[in-house]
Amino acid sequence: MISNRTTSNKYFYRRGTTLIELMIVTAIILILSVLVSASYHQGRNRVLVDTQANQFAQDLRRVQEWAMAAHQISGQTKYGYGIYLTQGSNSYIIYLDDGNAGGAIIPGNGRYDIGFDTVQETIALEKNVEVSLCVPNPASINYMVPNPSTKIGGNDLITQQQIEFRAKGTSTVRRVVANKAGLVYVQ
Repeated sequence: MISNRTTSNKYFYRRGTTLIELMIVTAIILILSVLVSASYHQGRNRVLVDTQANQFAQDLRRVQEWAMAAHQISGQTKYGYGIYLTQGSNSYIIYLDDGNAGGAIIPGNGRYDIGFDTVQETIALEKNVEVSLCVPNPASINYMVPNPSTKIGGNDLITQQQIEFRAKGTSTVRRVVANKAGLVYVQ
């Protein structure tokens, strides 16, 4: 009878897990959670940058549409509409190229004149997203009314504008290109 107890106690102790087995399982779970967490943050940054680039391209198309429709503000057709931003900024401006805001009139020169053109909207970038590249810098993309011709920086010689959005502290980027023919696309 004593030998049966000894045998049953051996089986009882062998059924449990050892400390080493628990440590191995814990290490595996920890490694998997670190991999999932890193992947999640990369994916989140990619989504933020994609969203911002697509929103900016959509706003460019909206401004272009205003020019094609000879959009009226306060019952008057203005000279042009555009978007202005600078490298390193965390917002951009949709403006009316009317030259009336500062008292002096510089109407329809095809670029944003600080203090002279009327700001329609100031749009903040997504949190943790910045303009990492503007070629040329600053970016002033203007669509002239009534024939929607495109001017970049008020210069007829510049054929395209490149704006790159980046998640802060990462290499996740997305580029928006607008060219003189009016084509806007996201790379």
